[in-house]
Amino acid sequence: MWNGLKISAVFFEEYGLPVLEKDFAEHKDQIAAGLVGQTSECFGYDDYISRDHDYAPGFCLWLPEELKKDIGDDLQKAYDAIPVEKFITNHRFDVGMAEPSGIMTGARSHRVGVHSIEEFYFEHTGMTHAPATTEDWLATPQMHLAEAVNGKVFRDPSGVFSSIRNVWEGYYPEDLIKKKVAADLAMAGKTGQFNYVRSIKRGDIGAAYCCVTEFIYKITAALFLLNGRYMPYYKWRFRAMKEFTTLSNVVEPLMRLSQMSEEESKGKVKELVKRGWSSGYSDYLLDNAKLVMKTISDTEIASWNVFVGED
Repeated sequence: MWNGLKISAVFFEEYGLPVLEKDFAEHKDQIAAGLVGQTSECFGYDDYISRDHDYAPGFCLWLPEELKKDIGDDLQKAYDAIPVEKFITNHRFDVGMAEPSGIMTGARSHRVGVHSIEEFYFEHTGMTHAPATTEDWLATPQMHLAEAVNGKVFRDPSGVFSSIRNVWEGYYPEDLIKKKVAADLAMAGKTGQFNYVRSIKRGDIGAAYCCVTEFIYKITAALFLLNGRYMPYYKWRFRAMKEFTTLSNVVEPLMRLSQMSEEESKGKVKELVKRGWSSGYSDYLLDNAKLVMKTISDTEIASWNVFVGED
């Protein structure tokens, strides 16, 4: 059974591209197409359960803001006129669905169809351009950046949409990775290695559970950073972690919602030593966070409090 990205790509190739070539030939080279953004199919994680609402063949068309003002309405009408039911009938066994979802929340029209390049990136990053400063990189939560660079771009003749995407996709500058890892490790150590024990000693089980939850969250955030991946919306974090190539052995203990064992903590420190970010003299994560801070070259970033930058 095709997943959502495959359905979208074939749907565009068979029905979307011919519309561009026939009715918008003058502008087709300024129009990018693909499936990127929110929903499970953009991450490639859709399954039978995810098809209970807002699920139907679709794709995105991105064009410059000025061009959208001129042809956007006509392009959207042409998109809306594409025979979805005919496509499903022709590929019923491939798409694994007899008809589009009967439950449409209205959010779908915001996720597929015609959008300007500027509005797409502003919605997901808060900017209409690629990041140029430290402030730009830190301004947007990772879950939104994950949605800005997921999915696939099927075509982009002008390269405008992809030129912005490629910068975000290239990931944080190394000093910012170090800073964010240090902040997440510092908080993980504070919650899971320090305050958890204190909470248990005083019998405050509620606080102890909060400590474990925060510990798992911060370790997860650091793992995404060490894997060069933006951490997605909480619903898809553990699914995305199955694709890790660095410290993948840590995923299973976290999935059991328990603290990492001493041996697994040592494994995480070994990764920092391997990168030259820590000497590995201590297994306490806050100690290692401070050592990572010392390797940051940018003097301004290096001067920040160790907890600044945590996800």
